[in-house]
Amino acid sequence: MARLIRYNNVPGMNKFFCSSFLLIFFLLINTSGVRAQDLNYAKHLVDTLSSPSFEGRGYVNGGDSKAADFLANEFRTFDIQPFGDSFMQAYDFPINTLPGKLEVSIDGHSLDAGSQFQVWAASPTIKGTFRIIRVNAADLINPAKLRKHLKRSYANKFILIDRQGISDKRILSGIDSLKYTNYLNAKGLIFVNDQKLSWSVMIGYKPFNYPVIDILKSSLPSRSHSISLNVESKFYRNYKTQNVIGFIKGSVQPDTFLVFTAHYDHLGRMGQEVFFPGANDNASGTAMVMDLARHYSIQSNAPDYSMVFILLSGEEAGLHGSNYCAEHPPFNLKKVKFLMNIDMIGTGSEGITVVNGSRFKEAYQRMVKINAGQEYILTVKERGESCNSDHCPFYKKGVPAVFIYSMGKEFSEYHNEDDLFSKLPFTEYSDIFRLVKDFMNSATHW
Repeated sequence: MARLIRYNNVPGMNKFFCSSFLLIFFLLINTSGVRAQDLNYAKHLVDTLSSPSFEGRGYVNGGDSKAADFLANEFRTFDIQPFGDSFMQAYDFPINTLPGKLEVSIDGHSLDAGSQFQVWAASPTIKGTFRIIRVNAADLINPAKLRKHLKRSYANKFILIDRQGISDKRILSGIDSLKYTNYLNAKGLIFVNDQKLSWSVMIGYKPFNYPVIDILKSSLPSRSHSISLNVESKFYRNYKTQNVIGFIKGSVQPDTFLVFTAHYDHLGRMGQEVFFPGANDNASGTAMVMDLARHYSIQSNAPDYSMVFILLSGEEAGLHGSNYCAEHPPFNLKKVKFLMNIDMIGTGSEGITVVNGSRFKEAYQRMVKINAGQEYILTVKERGESCNSDHCPFYKKGVPAVFIYSMGKEFSEYHNEDDLFSKLPFTEYSDIFRLVKDFMNSATHW
């Protein structure tokens, strides 16, 4: 503990040294706090965004809009500026949702939604009890057996296929084809999985006229005769959503842009009881973009180039937000020096991967050199061109763009109920933040 020295015989010295001590004390706290606060702020954002009150940041109960309003308010807190009158970039896309009842039982035995069964996002409203017919997956690629199945009527029956132990790519292709086309014209389809279930809303752009149910094998009776289900769906032909966009004006070259993107949306709700928190995917990437906005809003960190922060919806449903933004940019894409998309950044024990690293070799090598010099993370892995996240629509428009994500076996939850803030390790968050910051700050020397 520091000891304050008193100068009793010197007029005004007590007041001077008290003031000086407090000033130095708060400067030290502030200086160290700027570094330490990064992780604390990020954790606060991930905890908030992945909480039940944000509905999984999807398209049931307005979860996406709740998250967008929260993020826009964070921009205001740091005095980030909008392009025009609002941070919101409104657009719409088609999406099928499951907002209501979601009940499935096999032979009268109720299953738990989310962990024991999942209903595909494209499934229609359906209620009733139906007979289950088991079909051998190998029959789907055997011409003679397939012809027999095609002659039968499955109009009021559910076909059940067990995927366990199947590695033959031809059989897997037949299973996938059945999922997406229902060429056996069944009332519905059941697929049995021996791995932990994961969900997606990607297929929800157009509703099926038959339900598809994934069931965990350990939850299924050895002999299943009937399925009872009550599923309520709602299709939006033009679901209204929004991207959240702000910027900090550059002090030297304000008409040149460095851009950070991350999708803030996740899977939302599947029925009334199940929501998907999406802590790693992608509250973590959203938190880092917000953390960068916070960092550059501090006067001493003011950027030379204008910094743009784009938080996108619609990624989980098919890159809708980034596609719309790339087609309707609020700034000149030709003036973008570099764009970095950040998605799933909550681990890092094995470093990061840079998608498009081989496409932008010089930038990739620059990041590798910075990391080697500062010894931030284990490795910066190069990956080729891929349209697997929100960098892609901008890249297709000619913008130099990469996508980074962290690697590490310490956390593997993905598209399930266990992608929780409480489990996310944030292993190398602070060092990845510093690497990203140093890399973008070096842009003035490119």
